[in-house]
Amino acid sequence: MNSSISYAFSQNHARSTAASTTLEIPPMSRQIPPGSPKRVFRQAPQHIWDSKQQKKPKSEMTLTELKELFPKQTWKPSTLLMPVQAVMLSCGGGKSDFAPNIITVAWAGIVCSDPAMISVSIRKERHSYGIISATKEFIVNIPYASQAKITDWCGMKSGRDVDKFAETRLTPLPATQVKCPLIADCPINIECKVARVVPLGSHDLFIAKILAVNISPDLLDKRGKLSIEQADLLAYAHSEYRTLGKKIGTFGFSVRKRK
Repeated sequence: MNSSISYAFSQNHARSTAASTTLEIPPMSRQIPPGSPKRVFRQAPQHIWDSKQQKKPKSEMTLTELKELFPKQTWKPSTLLMPVQAVMLSCGGGKSDFAPNIITVAWAGIVCSDPAMISVSIRKERHSYGIISATKEFIVNIPYASQAKITDWCGMKSGRDVDKFAETRLTPLPATQVKCPLIADCPINIECKVARVVPLGSHDLFIAKILAVNISPDLLDKRGKLSIEQADLLAYAHSEYRTLGKKIGTFGFSVRKRK
């Protein structure tokens, strides 16, 4: 699979299910200055905090004491950023010379809000690399967690050898702004037009403008607001597929005044 996604879904899914526990986290030990808002910040999970023998405030510790309190191992450079989102890119089709295809990538992300832009990293050897390079368009299809196995399979097989839409029975539907099909079975489909390609090394970075976003109505609440809980989205971390946990906050909640 692109972005080093290994084909070990069933084992990883079992491990991730067993590891999904809720941890309580303690408040920071620092004193809150007089007159400051009584906002409590929190640190490491309880099982980590319990292992620390903290005998005095961190502000009074020497560098040596801090390093002993928080020991670290230094590894060689690697792609350990996690969690990320495993998505299926659809490309080809329409009036192009390429049959519709799907590639799974984990290295995708928003890079600009105005104009709305996204990036995806793809190896040059991938079949979809040539398609996207030629057509200058693709669709980011965000899968449900229940589609993890299909998502993994589409990253393990090559469109040179198989018709992924036919094999997975995923449903191609016409998009609104690009010629390649969207995957109707996925709850969110982001239509993209390539603006720039940046060669990096093992991968090339495709930077694209977002032309349209398609959302399944079942993700909306009664007020028409997007409900992430209803999406049951898929996450990817260190070769393991995982589901998202419960909401613990919203953007800006750390500075929002309490009512």
